Amino acid sequence: MQPIASPPSADPARLSAREAALAIREGRLTALSLVKACLDRVAAREPEIRAWSNLDRDVACEQARRADARQAVGEPLGLLHGLPVGVKDVFDTADMPSEYGSALYRARVPEADAAAVSKLREAGAIILGKTATSEFGMYHPPPTRNPHDLLRSPGVSSSGSAAAVVDYMTPLALGTQHTASTTLPASFCGAFAFKPSLGFTEMTGSNILVPRLAHLGLLARSVDDLALFAGAFNPALAELDPVGKFPAPRIAFVRGPGWTNVTFDAATALKTLLSRIRVSIPEPVLPPEFDRAVEVTMGLLDAHLAFRFGGLPAEDFAQLCSPLQAGVQNGKSMSAPHYLELDALADRLTALADGLFAEHDLLITLSTLGEATRLEEGPGSGVMSMPWSLCGLPTLSLPLLRGKQGLPIGLQLIGPKGRDRSLLQAAAWVVAETSPVTHIKPENANVA
Repeated sequence: MQPIASPPSADPARLSAREAALAIREGRLTALSLVKACLDRVAAREPEIRAWSNLDRDVACEQARRADARQAVGEPLGLLHGLPVGVKDVFDTADMPSEYGSALYRARVPEADAAAVSKLREAGAIILGKTATSEFGMYHPPPTRNPHDLLRSPGVSSSGSAAAVVDYMTPLALGTQHTASTTLPASFCGAFAFKPSLGFTEMTGSNILVPRLAHLGLLARSVDDLALFAGAFNPALAELDPVGKFPAPRIAFVRGPGWTNVTFDAATALKTLLSRIRVSIPEPVLPPEFDRAVEVTMGLLDAHLAFRFGGLPAEDFAQLCSPLQAGVQNGKSMSAPHYLELDALADRLTALADGLFAEHDLLITLSTLGEATRLEEGPGSGVMSMPWSLCGLPTLSLPLLRGKQGLPIGLQLIGPKGRDRSLLQAAAWVVAETSPVTHIKPENANVA
């Protein structure tokens, strides 16, 4: 075991997004100083963590200089003015390579930014660089390593974004989620993550595998920073009410179809945490259709993979990662009636999910089956998130739990579709209710 050196307290890279934004506006910090501090952290840690697929110090610093110049002449400042943001490399960026983690897209630079990236630039964010992803967001081991333990998985495709945030390389990072691509790495790495409702923002210019599953993912180091980040897309989310000014949410605990594989220590940690919440938490039984939620999610994914990649030339197809190849083959063997059955069941589950909130404001479960898997065990399972992604519901992963190895496990909060602000408010309440909360801070790492 070898300690991971955290940045000194005076290091701007350690500031929260909210603190850094305020310091820049008040003239106590420049965007350039913050960007340089983050880049210095990347230089020190990237050889081990491998969180970035593309990072150009000169490009990042030039963005920061322009931001400082705009502020100096009194131009209006966006919500994220001067804040560095890592962007998962499944979003197009006109000034950086956009490779989707695939050799097929090597050195590809698109003509325009993705819609989400444009929103960030409009809000004044500095695109620090592109964070690493598994190929086309598949369940394939990514190049990134877990900042808490280099011998353990950082999760799936938004792992570069999660690791970069947790390791103080950037205060904010953008991800995506079709099944569990934000929730899983957030849980494994110990980040705070927010997957808004389906349709929260345009996903044009990103790697859309299944339109009805294509969600944005936001990663930060606190609920407050997630709210600020989300405010770039919906200003109504940028400022949350103080916890004492709204009533306790009506909470229910749900297991979901993946619960049978949850580890004992994860289940115990969740039970202990729920016992500290001073409201009644019933456990409603999910409708039986939810037993097929994982099957439906993966079936729809396979069918769309076959449609998108099934016609590739043999030499290109051979370069794809094995999970992607398997998904294409599964999709090709699927009959049209079976696909239509799965799609109809997805509609049915979405309608049933709305009914889960008739008597509850918030559902709670685990984000993952347990602590981060060892590298040789693969990137982990997303079954705890799949039902909620399939139904387009907003979810949060909060790193409030610890497993038997002392590694983080995410607490997953699920809200009604379209009630994203209410879910963020509820998350702030849960964090306050269960304090003290262990701060995101990698303590030890095994050196591979």
